[in-house]
Amino acid sequence: MFDELRRHLFEWLPRQPWFDAVDEEIEEVKVVRTEVIRREWPIVMWAPVEVTIDGVAELVQTVLALAPVVPDVVPERSILGEVPSGDGAVMAYGALDDPVAAAAFVEHAGDRIADPTVNGLDHAPWLTVVRLGHHWDLTLYRRLHGGAHPDVELTSALAESTAGVRPPAAVWRKQQFDLAAVRRNARRGPTVGRVCRDSVDELLRRRCQPRENPLDVVETITELGRGLAAIHIASADRFGTESASGGSLADALVARLPRQLDDQAAALVATAYRRLSHADDLGSVIRVHGNLGVDAAERVRNGWVVSRFGTDPHSELRFAQRPSSPLLDIAGLIHGFAATAGEALAVVLGAEHDRVFGEPVAPDPIGESERRELAVLAEAWEERAVDALIAGYTSDDAVHRLLPVERISRDALLTLFELELSVRDVVRSQVGSGLLRIPVEAVDEIPQSQPRRRW
Repeated sequence: MFDELRRHLFEWLPRQPWFDAVDEEIEEVKVVRTEVIRREWPIVMWAPVEVTIDGVAELVQTVLALAPVVPDVVPERSILGEVPSGDGAVMAYGALDDPVAAAAFVEHAGDRIADPTVNGLDHAPWLTVVRLGHHWDLTLYRRLHGGAHPDVELTSALAESTAGVRPPAAVWRKQQFDLAAVRRNARRGPTVGRVCRDSVDELLRRRCQPRENPLDVVETITELGRGLAAIHIASADRFGTESASGGSLADALVARLPRQLDDQAAALVATAYRRLSHADDLGSVIRVHGNLGVDAAERVRNGWVVSRFGTDPHSELRFAQRPSSPLLDIAGLIHGFAATAGEALAVVLGAEHDRVFGEPVAPDPIGESERRELAVLAEAWEERAVDALIAGYTSDDAVHRLLPVERISRDALLTLFELELSVRDVVRSQVGSGLLRIPVEAVDEIPQSQPRRRW
């Protein structure tokens, strides 16, 4: 069976929405082992796989199902193909796409404490969240590295000090690996990204002053800033602080360079990061979220809950376990605000205003003055959101001891973290178009960006 699974996995893995590589990058696949979780049809098995991606071996976990016939509900992309078994040839497919197989896996991994009814799947690079009944969910960490996963370790440690995190009710572990975590959440609310998109859409529709927008986000984003400050302060108290080293911060940024950059592009961006080596006003480093964006915080009755700690697809777990500047998390949210405003503006400028018989009709032309007005409004919305975040974050005096002393130093360090996110945006857009190596021309202007005044 291993040989047949291996052969199918070469084609199957790149089709999965959580797998962060394309087929041309896969050099080798090895099925490490299989462990049967359910012994009746559909048989469910856990199968860790070693995948060599662009010269680097990654240990990845899959959950597969075997059955004589693939259920109709299973999508085509989830089907591996035929494999031999003791009962003859059977079909292999992704277990989480089959409600019966998925429920069996959830009961096993979740220690039977959660409702196993699967209501949906949310995928991100190297991550799958299984949405369950009665506000439970199971987070499956697809890429495996030894040691405590921050999404388990940090949330468990900080839950007593802040309401902004949800600790797992159960953790599925094997040896030194955290494989999955089960949580019961409060009634689900919109993400920061959804709240922000609704707000900027309404602003561009009304073309009013941002403060007159009925969906203005100042109060709610200020509250998010206060919540993030509480998480950082609790982390500093629980895990301690260290004086930030420019060399160490630069090394971490270089280590997270996307593998898709060609040598010249990587060298150019790394040179920009190395400027940190000469800085001395950098504040402190603490255990941070490490992958905070507008989709990693969810509105609840008493504020915001932050999730998906340490799940940066570009960073190995050993880097996620290391302290970093709290400005890394601030940069993730600020970058998300800018992206949200930019996407909303692009839709308005290129919107199709009407449809006839199901066919698109050319939009009414938007004059240059209107385009400028809309662009100014989108930028004003972004600045208002950033100001609200920083105002809420710095309203707690305790965070100032974690940050660089001078405002210009805060802006400079924040700009480098935002630069990293901009480079990743370029990589995602280029790889999405089929380009496996990103040339220097695609990123040559990004390192030249000047720090923006945020503080």
